[in-house]
Amino acid sequence: MGWKEILQVTLFLMAWVPVTVLAGYTLIGLQPAYTYDFSIYNEEWNGLSEYRGAIEDTGRPVYSIQASMSVITRENGSAVLVIMGPVRDFTLDVTAAVYIHLLAGGGVLIADDFGSANSSLAILNSLMTQLLPGQLPEGVSAFLSFTGGVLFDLNSYDPAKEPRLPIIRDFHSLLGADQGFLTSGVNELHLNWASAISPYSLVGLGGIAWSTPRSWCETNITDPSPGPDPNEWSGSLPVAGALDFSSPQNPNGGRLVAVSDPSLFNNDMYGRFPDNQRFAANIINWLSHSNASQPVLFCEELLAIPWNSAEFSYGLYLGRALWLSTFPLVSALYPILTAIGMKKYLPELKKPEVKSVSDVFLRRGQTYFSERMAYYRTEGNYARVVKMLHRKLKRGLKKQQQMTEYSSAALWELIHYKDSKLREEEFLATLGRIEEIAADPNMKIKESEMMELFFFMRNIQSSLIDAR
Repeated sequence: MGWKEILQVTLFLMAWVPVTVLAGYTLIGLQPAYTYDFSIYNEEWNGLSEYRGAIEDTGRPVYSIQASMSVITRENGSAVLVIMGPVRDFTLDVTAAVYIHLLAGGGVLIADDFGSANSSLAILNSLMTQLLPGQLPEGVSAFLSFTGGVLFDLNSYDPAKEPRLPIIRDFHSLLGADQGFLTSGVNELHLNWASAISPYSLVGLGGIAWSTPRSWCETNITDPSPGPDPNEWSGSLPVAGALDFSSPQNPNGGRLVAVSDPSLFNNDMYGRFPDNQRFAANIINWLSHSNASQPVLFCEELLAIPWNSAEFSYGLYLGRALWLSTFPLVSALYPILTAIGMKKYLPELKKPEVKSVSDVFLRRGQTYFSERMAYYRTEGNYARVVKMLHRKLKRGLKKQQQMTEYSSAALWELIHYKDSKLREEEFLATLGRIEEIAADPNMKIKESEMMELFFFMRNIQSSLIDAR
């Protein structure tokens, strides 16, 4: 076995690892443990299982994207996409999928802290500016950007805790994209080691929730005496922003909400603070245009998924296939690429093996005949094959039927009693073609015609010579 075969077997076995793991869980009766941050299946303090349950209680289906973000394009904009606490950079298909989803009228929630998504937003910022009717307002340098660092707010935090757990009570909007819908019924938001949205980004300009003027984003989180530095963001900073791309021509346009603290939605913060719950519910309602039939898809492919989990394996193996089959720009090429990739592994198509003419007519003691037949067929001299078969047929008829003289008319008189379905004109025409070829063995004929004439003569032999 060569290295290619070994590699193919190895990949095949590895591809079945996730299925084996899940099947094992089912047979044994165990449930897999989801312990990574912001997973909708994680029931610990750092998971989103309570948020998922609350969404499902409204009748909305909730799904997890673990292989490729491009599957969101199947919804044609009728879904809410949630990117919560990403720790991996956005790949090109993630960026393109978010852009296409917004363009189709879908809703997107991006909740990030410490600015970990900033390196991924460069291409997205460039694409999303095309959704605007005009240029970015003066002073706005990007579409969406997070400040990084940890938000300290000396004027609004839980006195029993610390300023790194700020409480947001200032809700106002400069652009009024949501018309107060997102903060309706919300008096305060409790954050946990949050960052902020850059006020020089368009989403920051559309901020709906703000820290107090005595706040800043501390980049040196190990400093025992933290304080604002000249190179750090300070002042009243937006921690949540919203944009609506709807227009009179397209009232159900795409919508985007950005939040600078995904911890706001985890089981701990979500479970302890009713206003956090209200704000989280408002986000889903607003992004879905209050359509309770729209599904909510949580992107978990960007989370810190353990390499030994079934989800990691599924994402690794199925991600590329799903990307090729669902991404609009390449999905049309996927069947072609699949066919090309599989072609060399498929067996070659062969014509049905037809028993040779010599094998059919070969009898004991007639080796010369069979050898000559094989030789003529190998050389492609099919006219000589027809001539030999015709001569052999005539000899057999004279011997078996006591025909003193062979003729087409005499043969017809014998055969049509055996097979009443035969038509005289067609029968005599075929015999005439055989005699024409037999008279000129150098004539060029196709193998297909030779085979048709062979079966014609074999039928005569079976009826008049071999019959007992």
